[in-house]
Amino acid sequence: MILENNPIPIVTEKELNFNSIILYMDLDAFFASVEIREQPKLKGLPIIIGGDPITKRGVVSTCSYEARKFGIHSGMPISQAVKLCPEVRIVKSTHGLYSKVSKNIMKIIGYYSPKIKVSGVDETYLDLFDIVSDYEEAEKLAYELKDDIYASEKITCSIGLAPNKILAKIASGVDKPDGLKIVKPFEIVDFLAPLKISIIPGVGKKSEFFFNKEGVYTCGDMRSLSLSKVVHNWGKSGLRLWKLVNGYNTEEMSDDKFSRRDCKSISDERTFFNPLTKWKDVWYYLNDSIKTIVSSAQKKNMQYRTITLKIRFRSFKTDTRSHTIPCYCNDERSVSYAIKKLLLEYKDVKPSDIRLIGVKISNIRKITCEQRTLEKFFNK
Repeated sequence: MILENNPIPIVTEKELNFNSIILYMDLDAFFASVEIREQPKLKGLPIIIGGDPITKRGVVSTCSYEARKFGIHSGMPISQAVKLCPEVRIVKSTHGLYSKVSKNIMKIIGYYSPKIKVSGVDETYLDLFDIVSDYEEAEKLAYELKDDIYASEKITCSIGLAPNKILAKIASGVDKPDGLKIVKPFEIVDFLAPLKISIIPGVGKKSEFFFNKEGVYTCGDMRSLSLSKVVHNWGKSGLRLWKLVNGYNTEEMSDDKFSRRDCKSISDERTFFNPLTKWKDVWYYLNDSIKTIVSSAQKKNMQYRTITLKIRFRSFKTDTRSHTIPCYCNDERSVSYAIKKLLLEYKDVKPSDIRLIGVKISNIRKITCEQRTLEKFFNK
């Protein structure tokens, strides 16, 4: 479809495609959260990271959510931040620690998808297209990821789930801190409508000023404009925004936007927000996880030797037990036997104390054509 007297296509076939499910993870006030973890006395106080606590010179690297209530933000001169909030605590940056925590968290995230794009020490994208079948499964995975990050590093994060990276990033910011927002394809228009036009990545203060001059303050305002006016005023960049706020997929997903990591393990976890009372219920969910990961391994022609049981208690203490078998396999029976054996070590634990339980297979190798031929021969 072509706009009259304009060679720019209105909508292409690719922009009607919503096959991808993208997860965007943003660690909440990351530097500040790490410092609060290291110094619990800072919890609940307005703090800023960066600059010199004595001279009060420098700029704000980041700040706690308590400090943000006073209008303090990243990039602001510390002298100005102190004027806005005289009681604010200034904490010197410890970048080595931030880097270490970030690497630990990115390692956790890498287990969830082989397609990952790290955008900074505190943010990353995952392409879940080959991992989940729908947004319900994506939501479950997102909660498990949040749980894993907090259990490991005592840091919260906010997650957005959407058909592309732009929308996933926007979604992650609407329910901070410790939020999870899902935007399905048919929800895009209603989700964006009340949000400021500046919420869209790439729309800075200068662009926002020009949009405001034309009466465009929100994404809904942009949507209400005629297409001819949008193209006349802002050209291709305006058309792209107009498509986004009208629910079209303006971002073509391609593998080169994500780095591929070799599959080192396959896992499945279940979180129990309502406590279980019987071990047979625990085994029901474990058995379901076993079926899920073995089926995934079989579809990917993977074999494995190491089976791991993971239990997280309501105190957030996490235990793992592993068992390595003599030969590579990819059948449910081997995993089930190993998990039952490992589970016996927790016979004195009350099921109601368990918050999360999971199964992981690792020490993985790809089945070669020769191995598949031999297996078929011996299984005749």
